[in-house]
Amino acid sequence: MIQEYCRMKVSPLLWIALPVSCVDEVIQLQTQSISPIPAVNPCLLGITNQRGKMLWVLHLEKFLGIKPVPLSKQISTIAIRAQIPNGGICRLACVVMSLEEIITLDSEKFFPVPDKLPLRVRTLLSGLVNIDKKTYGILNMNAVFRLLNPEMGSNQETTGEVVRQGA
Repeated sequence: MIQEYCRMKVSPLLWIALPVSCVDEVIQLQTQSISPIPAVNPCLLGITNQRGKMLWVLHLEKFLGIKPVPLSKQISTIAIRAQIPNGGICRLACVVMSLEEIITLDSEKFFPVPDKLPLRVRTLLSGLVNIDKKTYGILNMNAVFRLLNPEMGSNQETTGEVVRQGA
């Protein structure tokens, strides 16, 4: 299936792409505008106010199991969303190093994630693709939301209890 994807750099050695249909917006945040919340997944930096609604901020590099680069005072995030069965939408801001461009990819040209990669990474990527001499992981947003919401059943789509927007 041919679809548009947003390419981004997550760390010095990791690039990902995700369907444009999952992207809400690009947000520049000041680290001091993120309020930490105790007793949540340590990959969640906290919440921020985005136009009057709470938005969770995920340190994507740490979430993918990569030793994180220290954050600067201003960070780039990409707000992603997932549709949930009751008609709501979950939103989450993911910290990235840089955003690249939107490109068109054919999912039939993706290749499988190798078994040698950590299980968490294999769970979060739906495939790999080579673009401009770099390998990009195709981020599976439903898997991201499921990992952040352990109480979700395996038959359900994303419910987003931990990252529900405006709940």
